[in-house]
Amino acid sequence: MATTQAGLSLEQFKSEVRGYLRDFPELNRLISGEESSDRMVEYCTWLAIDEWNTTPPMTSHKIADFPSRLILLQLTICHLLTSVGILKSRNKFVYNDGGFSVQSEEQDMVYQRWIQLLRSQLNPRINRLKIAMNIGDGYGAGMGSEYGWIHGWYGVEDA
Repeated sequence: MATTQAGLSLEQFKSEVRGYLRDFPELNRLISGEESSDRMVEYCTWLAIDEWNTTPPMTSHKIADFPSRLILLQLTICHLLTSVGILKSRNKFVYNDGGFSVQSEEQDMVYQRWIQLLRSQLNPRINRLKIAMNIGDGYGAGMGSEYGWIHGWYGVEDA
């Protein structure tokens, strides 16, 4: 099972999210500054953790013990893109003047496509990992099985 590095901090993870999205002032040519504030990245990280924890079977992971860094990254990005996409949709308008046309915030559909792409990869990955973790947890439950008898019948000692 994939695990994050021990003691992954929120500050470190926010930097990873920003690095993955390339959300730096010097790379944002059409907007000044960063598209998403540190506060918003943090909020979307908590939403991602909550989504993971409330997807059955229920868990109670935190950022430091999250089972998959990739899933946490992609969930956080989905929530960030959704938030920015809603803002862009709300502020979208078309301006025409003397045959010259300008559309502001036209990227909302592009954000929706990115979210759909990420979700199409992410949802099966979440389900597979949740199933694998659930099965793995079941083996340590201490329930008996007829395989225990067979194991003993062949004279093999328990290790």
